[in-house]
Amino acid sequence: MTLYGWDLSHYDAPDPKTAPAEGYKFMTHKAGGDALDDELDDWWAKVRGYGPDVLLGAYWVEYPGTAVQRADAFLARLDAACPGWRTRDAFILQVDCEKWGGDSGTVPKLADIKAFCDRLVAKTEGDYRPVVYAPKWVYGDALKGLGYPLWASSYVDGAGTGAALYAKAGGDSSSKWGAYSGQVPAILQFTSSAVIAGQTTCDANAFRGTLDELKALVAPGKVDLMNWTDDVIPNPAQRGDSPKHVPAGTNANTSVTFALGDIWGQVYNLRDALAAQSKAILTAVQAVAAKDSVDEVALARELSAGVAAAVIASLPTDRDDIPQEEVTAAVEAAFRGAFSAPPA
Repeated sequence: MTLYGWDLSHYDAPDPKTAPAEGYKFMTHKAGGDALDDELDDWWAKVRGYGPDVLLGAYWVEYPGTAVQRADAFLARLDAACPGWRTRDAFILQVDCEKWGGDSGTVPKLADIKAFCDRLVAKTEGDYRPVVYAPKWVYGDALKGLGYPLWASSYVDGAGTGAALYAKAGGDSSSKWGAYSGQVPAILQFTSSAVIAGQTTCDANAFRGTLDELKALVAPGKVDLMNWTDDVIPNPAQRGDSPKHVPAGTNANTSVTFALGDIWGQVYNLRDALAAQSKAILTAVQAVAAKDSVDEVALARELSAGVAAAVIASLPTDRDDIPQEEVTAAVEAAFRGAFSAPPA
């Protein structure tokens, strides 16, 4: 599955109008960095009512030096102009690293970018994982060991709809997705000439995955590793299951208590054990993903299938009918969200 996204600034009209209906499932808007984008609050007023089917975000133009102060200014700007951004189920924090006016002195180095991103993670208590717009034509392999996902840019000629231009560029198998600086980019900006919501010269982007996978990538702290247990394996009181091994004469509330302790308690204990093991697994995986040219989507799928099979095998025998694909999807989302985090 491929998702399309639009990154905007004051060069675009603040009203995205029909963009979601045209298939744009994620949007970011410039917040500042060089100068505050006065249009941000107007844009936010138009989009803040979007539901979870549209992932919103913002970006900050990064320059060399004072990375901590710049990161703090980014968050302060979002808090002032985009009320409620922290309460959404996910949000993209995009870092814009470029060469402005042909001046190499405007290009932030690896240490600056890492410090900026690390500060965002620390100040949001790990809820968000920044994505770094740092084109290959600017950085090449200078960002090895960055530890954060890359947002690449490589344009296709011509104008038109985002979908048409992406297909023209080669789609998901395009060489524009090629790895650099030790990793495959997570997002690709493939044109600045897309027609979106009636506007021309728009930046269009692609993500190879589902919306849930993108949310897990950019907001891993919002995705509780084991929260999915209550969805995949609900509380028996919610399911209406018949409690087992209940002593005669007990009332309904006591029956539920016995059922939880007897059957569901086993599942919750398994959940806690898996959560503890996951930290060690993810630390090792993150170290590999930060160093090598790793296709994170493929890696997540490879790992999640085995973990999900182990979960299913460890469930009580009367609960082993839970579809493995549900567990696999949940585990995969957790892994995807954690791959871009620096090893603990």
